[in-house]
Amino acid sequence: MNKFLLHIVASVICILIPAIGLLYGLWDRHQPKTGPVGNGIPNQPTIPQMIPIVSCFIFGVVNLPFAIIRYRQNKRANEYRKT
Repeated sequence: MNKFLLHIVASVICILIPAIGLLYGLWDRHQPKTGPVGNGIPNQPTIPQMIPIVSCFIFGVVNLPFAIIRYRQNKRANEYRKT
């Protein structure tokens, strides 16, 4: 796997991991708990807890188009060198 495909894979992972983690966290907060843990309202995420999740997601979304553009440019350059 070359570095351009690795860039695309890393961008997709940066999009999927925070989304899956956030959905799992929201699902887990609303599951009924037994005993003293279950007494009360579910804890909502705070701003400092959301900053890494949102920043990783934004990083992946911003870098994915650049990764695809660089991959296409490299593919064209390789085809040009072969001819």
